[in-house]
Amino acid sequence: MDEYAHSTVIPIASGGFMRVEAVSPYTFRIRMRETNDFPESALERYGIIRSRHLCDVITDNDGSRITLSTAKAMLRVEAASGMLSLYKESGELLTNHAAPSRYGAGTGFAVHFSMTDGEKWYGLGDESRERLQHRGHRVSMWVENVKRYAPVPLLMSSKGWGLLVNTTWKHEIDIGCTQPDRLTFEGLGGELDYFVFVGDSLEQLLDRYTDVTGKPVLLPIWAYGLTYVCHEQVNARQMVDDALNFRREGIPCDMIGLEPGWMKEFNDFSANKSWHPERFGIPSYAKKSDTFIGALDKLGFKLSLWLGCDYDLSVYEERQLAGARTKAAEPSDHEADKESWYAHLRKFVEQGVSAFKLSGAYQAIPQPGRRWGNGMDDEEMHNLYPLMLAKQMHLGFKEQTGLRSMIYTVSGFTGMQQFAATWSGNSEQEPGLVSLLNHGMSGHVHTTTDMDVSTPEGIHFGFLQPWSQLNSWAYWRHPCLLEHDLLQTFKTYAKLRYRLLPYIYSAAHCAARTGMPIVRAMPLAYPADSRSDGLLHQYMLGDYLLTAALTNRIYLPEGVWFDYWTGKRHTGPLEMEYAVTAPAGGPLFVRGGAIIPVWPEVTHIGAKQPEKLGLHVYPHGESEYTLIEDDGTTYRYLDREVAETAISCRATEKWTRIAIGRRTGQYEGMPVKRKYELLLHVQAKPLQVAVDGRVIEEMGQPQESGMTDAGWHFDRTSWLVRLIVEEKTDRPDGLTIEVLYDATRRKKPEEPAGNVGEAAERPDGEVLEPPGRAWSASPLPDRGHDEPKPASPGANTLWEAELEIGLETGDPAKAFTALEQWWVEEMERHSDTEEARVNLLILYGLFVRICNRQGWTIQTVLGGDYDAFRNMQALSGSEHAYSLMRGAVQRFVDYRRYSKKANVHPLIKQVSGIVEKEIDGELALQTMAERLHVNSSHLSRLFKQEIGKTFTDYVLSRKMERAKAVLVAGSTVSEAALRLGYKDTSHFIRVFRKYWGVTPGELKH
Repeated sequence: MDEYAHSTVIPIASGGFMRVEAVSPYTFRIRMRETNDFPESALERYGIIRSRHLCDVITDNDGSRITLSTAKAMLRVEAASGMLSLYKESGELLTNHAAPSRYGAGTGFAVHFSMTDGEKWYGLGDESRERLQHRGHRVSMWVENVKRYAPVPLLMSSKGWGLLVNTTWKHEIDIGCTQPDRLTFEGLGGELDYFVFVGDSLEQLLDRYTDVTGKPVLLPIWAYGLTYVCHEQVNARQMVDDALNFRREGIPCDMIGLEPGWMKEFNDFSANKSWHPERFGIPSYAKKSDTFIGALDKLGFKLSLWLGCDYDLSVYEERQLAGARTKAAEPSDHEADKESWYAHLRKFVEQGVSAFKLSGAYQAIPQPGRRWGNGMDDEEMHNLYPLMLAKQMHLGFKEQTGLRSMIYTVSGFTGMQQFAATWSGNSEQEPGLVSLLNHGMSGHVHTTTDMDVSTPEGIHFGFLQPWSQLNSWAYWRHPCLLEHDLLQTFKTYAKLRYRLLPYIYSAAHCAARTGMPIVRAMPLAYPADSRSDGLLHQYMLGDYLLTAALTNRIYLPEGVWFDYWTGKRHTGPLEMEYAVTAPAGGPLFVRGGAIIPVWPEVTHIGAKQPEKLGLHVYPHGESEYTLIEDDGTTYRYLDREVAETAISCRATEKWTRIAIGRRTGQYEGMPVKRKYELLLHVQAKPLQVAVDGRVIEEMGQPQESGMTDAGWHFDRTSWLVRLIVEEKTDRPDGLTIEVLYDATRRKKPEEPAGNVGEAAERPDGEVLEPPGRAWSASPLPDRGHDEPKPASPGANTLWEAELEIGLETGDPAKAFTALEQWWVEEMERHSDTEEARVNLLILYGLFVRICNRQGWTIQTVLGGDYDAFRNMQALSGSEHAYSLMRGAVQRFVDYRRYSKKANVHPLIKQVSGIVEKEIDGELALQTMAERLHVNSSHLSRLFKQEIGKTFTDYVLSRKMERAKAVLVAGSTVSEAALRLGYKDTSHFIRVFRKYWGVTPGELKH
């Protein structure tokens, strides 16, 4: 027996030899042969598999049994038969041979593993378009047109181990079909060569598999946008018109593709292809910027060309291995094949072509009897050919430009994720969806299915994939040709996808590091859920988005989920029917705790990255997210030229804390500044918002140009809290945003699930019409105190209503009496300093709300006392705090008197006075204008200018404030309704609930 630091050769008593190599602490490679020489496999020879032996293995031989141990796994081999058993480091048996293996010259190979009851199997690439869990089936590892474009001989067990068959020869895998308790793989040609690896989850097994077969390559960032492929008979002018129509309609798109009609000879597979002289003529004297490709570039489009290939790619591979001056092992059938296939494409790239689409025709059709230049016959070369083509295209483009390639193909095999993206090869949606999911369960992450634009469901599915392609081919599918409703759906999803690009791109980075796909089948995302295996029509897009496609049913796993279109909250596990409201095309749910970065609206992905990002946060429990950014086009990300931003959220029903870390790392073109528009999807209106411990003010309305960093805004329609924060480059600990909620306005803990097909009713009673909520855009630091506490149950009592009325009406006696009552009830009776601090914050929030309603700023009202007042909670229950409060009340009273005299237009003063005196009457703008003998339009504009809100909104706010006060003071609901002029008590209750988020009865109790 030969013994090495990383491998062992074991003579088998029954004949032959076994070589075991420890590829990593988790992975063994096993080969068996009649003689003690082990040639490299085709996948290894051509650089597809990288079997580096970097792991030491301890070998123990007791004569009858050889045990090979790494730090994480153990393999035990019976010397007599070569049968083996695989164990975890703990000694737990994962699997074992059920019978001796077959191997030898001319006999092919066969290996048999035992399977346990309940053991499930995933992987196999695009072998099946009918299932995700493969136990009970027999499959063929053979690239075949339409039926199986990209099989991968990978299987991952729910028990914690995986298998990769290291061959390109045609072979079969039987997963309990012939014998229910046995897994068998066998082929009539080739060597016996396979890998086994261990892991605690499918996610870990994918990581170990891609350690051997290569991590997925990142596409250029623009490839994650939208690709549009023109009709195959278009000319240059028509193609540019297609591009212009995207821009005219405001539909974002980044790549436009040509089918085989771009060539002089239609479907030219040779290395002598050229542009069609009439349809795509390029004069020899034309500058690059003056060609149709230059026109596309000016519009922000990349150009893709369709290619077919019948070239003997093995000749170039052998020349590369042997040296440039050495001929191939055997002559080729085609003299031209002696040159590099990519060499004839360089001229098109120099002219501005950015991507290539590879036809599956000669990749997927067998060519029996063909002898290839590397000496292989088609039985061995057939599965290898699509890998060679993708590899040579990828490396050729990389060498020529130094940029990432966008090579997309239909066919593939083991390791294809290193070189190319794929599409499913036909427009059948449901098989394409299962293909996409199985690809992701096999290490290949950049997959798509041609978008069906004839239905909202097809558009929904087409845009929520790793990359999106709208393929006209022989049809007319440009979105501008869609009827109005479909066009609106298309625009909605196109803009949604582009907003989601930083989220999708970060998921692509994770895939490039670990093999975890962007689109995750439910068994991968929720392996413990018994329902997952049968969920063929839904998947996770990244960490937080759950979508269903081509179905009106969706299953929500355990946890909290928010309907993206309506904002309605649900708790899983839950299965439901989903009735979609236009322009939505299907279910889309956000997992509770989600942190989702979004871009501002763009027409395409330009060279300059945005300085401001949106951050949508759905507070729930504890969650974290890492935003990953780079230059988007080069391979410098492999040298860690990336920027990462760690974001975390911790939330209860009473408070939320969000921490946004500083960007770590750098890359070329990285924005110097970074602002975040934070969008919190809340269940209650905040009482207070603080950034880095500094309380910021509530804004009545954002400025017309958008939010500023001066304060926060609460939108009752969408229940969104918006604020702007900016990265502080001089601070090592990033930003912290703290939100306290108003206990009196908090919704009930759970909403009934209901039928999500109906428009959802939010806590304020507002019915939301989709897509009104469409997205625009590290451990928490110890701040030296306990977690924030909510308002106490009795916070909103008589003293608060009286103080609010006193301050709003400028009545000092009422205001000071209420303040004194508050001090006695809420401060002197509580010895707990934290409770006192929260009560001070509640009162501070009351002052801020009054300012917002009046259109004032609290800084202006308080003047020189503002800083002390803002940090008053640090004073707890001291007399100094009480003194500051009294001073604040006096300043409010004085400011109201001053502002009434100095600032308000006399006409508006008159209107306000009438409203206050006649709050129980019918107060309509037209009636008020006629009463005061002024034009109603003029009054409307003047009122909005002076008060900061419309007349109708002002009347509603005054009625609701007065209603709240009289209810707290002891009036019944019906009495309050009459006092405010509501003849129908039920209508009053609905209006009150819509405004305050609670019913009048809930407020009183």
